[in-house]
Amino acid sequence: MTPRFRVLPALLLPVALLMAPACSDKGEEATPGPAAASKPAPSGRGSGDEVRRPHWEDRGDSLVVAVSADADGFLPIVNQQATGGAIMDLIMPSMTDSAFEDGHLKALPSVAERFEFSADKKHLTYYMRKDLAWTDGEPITAHDMAFTYELVRDPVVASPRRPFTDNMDPEEPWTVLDDYTIRFNFRFGYNTETMLAHAGLNLCPKHLLIHEDRAKLRSSPLHIRKPVGHGPFVLTSWKRNQEIVISRNSRCKVKPVPYLKRVIFKIIPEYETQLTELETGKIDMMETIQEKDFKKVRAWGHIKLYKRGYRFLDYIAWNEQKPLFKDRRVRRALTMAIDIKKLIRTLLTFDGKTFGIQAYSTFTPELKDYYDPSFELLPYDPEKARALLAEVGWEDHDGDGVLDKDGKPFAFTLVTNTGNPRRAEAVVLIERDLEKIGVKANLDYREAVTFFDELRNKNYEAALSGWSAGLFPDPSDIWMSETKEKPRPFNFTAYSNPEVDAIIEKGLREPDPEKEAALWRRLHRIIYDDQPYTFLYWKTVHFGLHKRFRDVKPNVLSVFYRIRDWWVPKAEHKVKF
Repeated sequence: MTPRFRVLPALLLPVALLMAPACSDKGEEATPGPAAASKPAPSGRGSGDEVRRPHWEDRGDSLVVAVSADADGFLPIVNQQATGGAIMDLIMPSMTDSAFEDGHLKALPSVAERFEFSADKKHLTYYMRKDLAWTDGEPITAHDMAFTYELVRDPVVASPRRPFTDNMDPEEPWTVLDDYTIRFNFRFGYNTETMLAHAGLNLCPKHLLIHEDRAKLRSSPLHIRKPVGHGPFVLTSWKRNQEIVISRNSRCKVKPVPYLKRVIFKIIPEYETQLTELETGKIDMMETIQEKDFKKVRAWGHIKLYKRGYRFLDYIAWNEQKPLFKDRRVRRALTMAIDIKKLIRTLLTFDGKTFGIQAYSTFTPELKDYYDPSFELLPYDPEKARALLAEVGWEDHDGDGVLDKDGKPFAFTLVTNTGNPRRAEAVVLIERDLEKIGVKANLDYREAVTFFDELRNKNYEAALSGWSAGLFPDPSDIWMSETKEKPRPFNFTAYSNPEVDAIIEKGLREPDPEKEAALWRRLHRIIYDDQPYTFLYWKTVHFGLHKRFRDVKPNVLSVFYRIRDWWVPKAEHKVKF
């Protein structure tokens, strides 16, 4: 999956780090330098008392960001976690950047200066810039892109992005037309936003990877130690479970050189510790401020809150490899036993405002073409839940208050990740709801990296987790059946429904937008009725950032959206270089 668009576990950062070009008021590309010191214009709004464009002397300062877990690495073909994905996009951009407008992704120039689809939409051609080089000086060419996808397709690599190639021509999935032109060949045309994502991975350096053991790329130095990139930042240092430092790449030609000199990602697992360090100025940014803390944070005076859209979904995954959860009646009963509306009132409502809505699928409401506000949800009905479980044979035969069947109690472990107070409170409320119908949920907590590894390995019973949702319609990695030939590492629940498989296959080849939308709406209904997840809620996200940073434009794509444009007036620089 491309970290810019794809669904990933909601560990730390939104997956997408999609940065639009820095532009002047006339739409022209703007570079830091004396020319930027023009008359005041509404480009660099500060804390309210200053509006001006940045001057070249304003370049500098550091941004210190708290993240909840370490990165797993930075190679696009094997990276799976959000921290690594976000940093990866800063050090090695992909063929196109993106904007998100009116519920749709918009592709913008990046490594490719332009692209075009054939009339039948079966071919996508990228025309790459000829002046770009890797940080070791080697030129970036179409051969790098072709090799990246060669690795993605290789089953030995076991790339989680392998499903991206499913719709490509199996005989000739891509054609290198010349050193700077590559054409992707699809079996059929479909949603062009999805096609651009499928053929839009971050590039990997062929000259450095060609001799690597493909079965061991996850332990390659290029993944876990010193990635070679070509973006606006380069990796400077990485102290495991402490901090990751990236610095401005002054030779970057993909976009204007960033104003910020350095970005430091401090690994701080606990939310309250992050909050304390934000208050005391040890960090400049928290990606997620809980709504209950808004008033306190605003009172500090030095932190500004920024609102993003519905990008994050919380859900309970029921592992269908476990006999307890194989029968969909059981899963539906468990959902009806949980008062989701109360969860939203308790966890997402403060000062009379609610910051979330009940969920019914993994498609974010931001994808307006596919969202149905009138979707019929299962009711909160403990009595019906007990009756449904009784149909399966679960009753309190021994009178101890816990349902049992064949002498075994209805009990399981519900696990979630540490460092997230909302989820920590949610599992307690869910435990109490389930207890009311005679179901025993034993709560457990895991450090974030371990937790998501266990999800991928299906080494759990039930888990309260989350997604940072994709912004284009491709549900295949979560909901398609897994086979040996086509593993689905993000199908955490081992869900398998032939009808769902057929709809996804059809939806991913449907070029007509209205017909495609109808297929996804039908898909949502079937999956929701099966309840492999108890879908909980979509929540808005608010991040906190020190007010000295200017030109910060919150966006559903990423907390770091257009970070190249962020700047700090020289007089306010905290770190002097």
